[in-house]
Amino acid sequence: MLTEGSTVVDDLTRSDPEPIQAFIHFLDGKDPKTIAAYCGTVRAFVAWLATMPGGDPFRMELVTTAAIRGYLESLKATGRAPRTQAKAITALQRFCRWAQDEGLLRRNPVAQVERPTVTTMAPTELTPEARYVLNTLVERQDSKRLTAIVALAYWAALRISEVASLRIEHCAINQRSGTITIVDSKGGKTRMLDLHNEARRVLYDYLHEYTHAPDARDPESVYVFTGQRAAWLRRHGRPDHLSTRAIEHLWMDLKRSATRDEWEHIKGITFHDLRHDWAHRARAAGWLLEEIAVYAGHQTKDGAPAITTTVRYTLPSRQQLKKRLHDLSG
Repeated sequence: MLTEGSTVVDDLTRSDPEPIQAFIHFLDGKDPKTIAAYCGTVRAFVAWLATMPGGDPFRMELVTTAAIRGYLESLKATGRAPRTQAKAITALQRFCRWAQDEGLLRRNPVAQVERPTVTTMAPTELTPEARYVLNTLVERQDSKRLTAIVALAYWAALRISEVASLRIEHCAINQRSGTITIVDSKGGKTRMLDLHNEARRVLYDYLHEYTHAPDARDPESVYVFTGQRAAWLRRHGRPDHLSTRAIEHLWMDLKRSATRDEWEHIKGITFHDLRHDWAHRARAAGWLLEEIAVYAGHQTKDGAPAITTTVRYTLPSRQQLKKRLHDLSG
């Protein structure tokens, strides 16, 4: 069971070879779904190697281009979709890049592997019913912390890691206006965001909550969102903010509070989908792609808007295209 303050090291098993354990430690603090995907792929690759001649016990010299290609062929032979194969390549490429940085590999063997062609799918756009259900569920929880967490993803397009690591010193919130600064985000970028009034209001309410609510923030912390174990984490020299896994746990608890009818509208929605939905809503409101890119943190190393990434966030869904077809006149 996940608890506040849980880390990826909880996923370590004694059967993991030493390099895999070190890689899992390296992933600590990243998005829980990314961690799960990377760990699952690397472990599956190691298990496949063990079935090949000379592949057991695992050692880094076995990680070759031929081995990577062989593993991908095995996925293809078992009917795994091109998208699954592409995700496996991404995970193995990250593992090999880490191993190369650590001096465990001289070169990245995945660099010579060709990616399968994958049809780009539009990220999730919430239906009006799904938005209604989620807003209703959040209100039922009557938690200022949860309300603020969801609002920062829904109204400010924050990634889960950005919500988790947000610091008090990076928030300038009052009853009239609000800005937050996202420091050292994905790709090492920093951006300052003016907040939509809905996000500003609930964040202000949370930061000025003086009750003894079980999820009230720890005033001794430098972070915005803290858990019940914040003091213990500080004593042990660990960051005392809510971990990304703890936020995912809160998100799943929120969804599980839905009735059967409500569940049908939200069952497939992830926390990150709130960010995707923000991009769709911003586009529908007339935002330029460049504006969406800058606000969402889709920027190149030199600060230019990464439009290619933003376009993927705002691709039309099949439902939208079906509606367009219905409206098409001849």
